[in-house]
Amino acid sequence: MHISRLFIYPVKSCAGVEVDALHFDSSGPVGDRRFVITTPAGDFLTQRELPEMARIQPKLADTQLTLSHPDAKDCVVHFDTDGPTHRVRVWRDEILGVDCGDEVAAWLTSRLGQEARLSVLPADNPRLADPAYAEAGIQVGYADGFPLLVITQESLDKLSEDAGLNVDVRRFRPNIVVSGADGSFAEREWRRLGVGEGSQQQLPIQIVKPCERCVIPTRDPDTLERTGALMTSLKNLCRIDGRIIFGQNATYAGEYLAVGTPLFVSE
Repeated sequence: MHISRLFIYPVKSCAGVEVDALHFDSSGPVGDRRFVITTPAGDFLTQRELPEMARIQPKLADTQLTLSHPDAKDCVVHFDTDGPTHRVRVWRDEILGVDCGDEVAAWLTSRLGQEARLSVLPADNPRLADPAYAEAGIQVGYADGFPLLVITQESLDKLSEDAGLNVDVRRFRPNIVVSGADGSFAEREWRRLGVGEGSQQQLPIQIVKPCERCVIPTRDPDTLERTGALMTSLKNLCRIDGRIIFGQNATYAGEYLAVGTPLFVSE
């Protein structure tokens, strides 16, 4: 079993970026969900209400973020994580953000058809993952609740088979895709994943909470059209106690993960 694909999502709910490796700091994968689009009042916005966000492609480099959209000129944002902070709300969490300015706000407002602003996670991030699931003191950026989302290729393949279509992994927005699992949906039983092999074994990936799904995976990430067959398959294969579950939220105490890294179920 090994890591077959890795992704980061610089701007929450916008398009992802496939990478060869994840580097970690105190808030999770570096560059992942470090920006959030909000209302002027600071309440977060997502593809749930604004599917067009899926067509915004971020590119992050040092202190510069470039946003691309097929119908607009690129917007380049120079940001400062040490600037004045303001309130940002993600679900029930009150977080902090540093506003990225009026130029990108106008660009986003034009693309999304409603007033929107962009904030970056401050260097001093006080947000903690839910201690009811994660170990005490684990920090997280603007992700829904935890630093990592893990899925398996075997589960994705099973969905594709059941739905009669090639289900794009981008629909589920994972950070880590694992290949070589012991059957589809094996991840539902995982608690810890060991990293590496032999004398090179490292700290485990802690599986903390199943990921409950909304309508976002039912939309094609390119056309934004709904795929009814996929929703039917999710209901057939992934409904547990009335909720659609696909993938597992996780934390990781190490500093680096790469495509090809061997994994094993340690618990």
